[in-house]
Amino acid sequence: RPSTGLAEILVLVGGCDQDCDELVTVDCYNPQTGQWRYLAEFPDHLGGGYSIVALGNDIYVTGGSDGSRLYDCVWRYNSSVNEWAEVAPMLKAREYHSSSVLDGLLYVVAADSTERYDHTTDSWEALQPMTYPMDNCSTTACRGRLYAIGSLAGKETMVMQCYDPDTDLWSLVDCGQLPPWSFAPKTVTLNGLMYFVRDDSAEVDVYNPTKNEWDKIPSMNQVHVGGSLAVLGGKLYVSGGYDNTFELSDVVEAYDPETRAWSVVGRLPEPTFWHGSVSIFRQFMPQTFSGGRGFELDSGSNDMDPGRPRPPRDPDELH
Repeated sequence: RPSTGLAEILVLVGGCDQDCDELVTVDCYNPQTGQWRYLAEFPDHLGGGYSIVALGNDIYVTGGSDGSRLYDCVWRYNSSVNEWAEVAPMLKAREYHSSSVLDGLLYVVAADSTERYDHTTDSWEALQPMTYPMDNCSTTACRGRLYAIGSLAGKETMVMQCYDPDTDLWSLVDCGQLPPWSFAPKTVTLNGLMYFVRDDSAEVDVYNPTKNEWDKIPSMNQVHVGGSLAVLGGKLYVSGGYDNTFELSDVVEAYDPETRAWSVVGRLPEPTFWHGSVSIFRQFMPQTFSGGRGFELDSGSNDMDPGRPRPPRDPDELH
């Protein structure tokens, strides 16, 4: 098939809907067109406490639990063929952990353990655990190091720790006054700065590791309790979760560091919380028919209008 080129897209995995029912849907959003499309559904029970990360243009989902059993399984979404497949399981089953990519390797960090995955050999390696165990920490890679921020285990004291892959050692970062305690913090890196979003506030804190300084950016338009955070096209994207009125939200808002402003850029296919989101580059089907002329996608396509009910899924939609 002829190519229409690559588009950087926002991919949403799982979460829960208005009725707190678990979702296994995987949807993607193209900010250039404002359109949503279906991707292959997650093939298993996602459960809770899993983590999601993009490695290259593929997506990895690690761990989680069904409430009684912890998962060690790892699923990889191959974006080139729109398929999910299991890869080597983690060395240790875990939930409520964090995953990040540093120098092409996948790191999984939990309170008492750290391990690293090499996709070229499909193998895991145990690393040194954090010096100070942390609950529900969030990790991000920045300037050749892995940073974890969260609360000390069993306490509401926020700390930041840094992992050096050259020495396989964690160290406490003395970075002054950290943001207030958060149950499920979210952290991403953009342009060498680490952005920290709390789940109970519209405030956003920024850490500059070079200057070892904290700063604030303008607040989001609303809180996103149980929402998701990702970087796409040089902007921060925050989606879903519960808003200031405790209503489940479908709002997607983006922060542009050049204008230092937040704007609502779209709506989720349905209000969702506890979902994961990442950005990848993906090739889309050409928008042509047998006559060769271009056309606008209609209701029979695999693009979604959030105001319409979902059509039946076709497993070959985006092949």
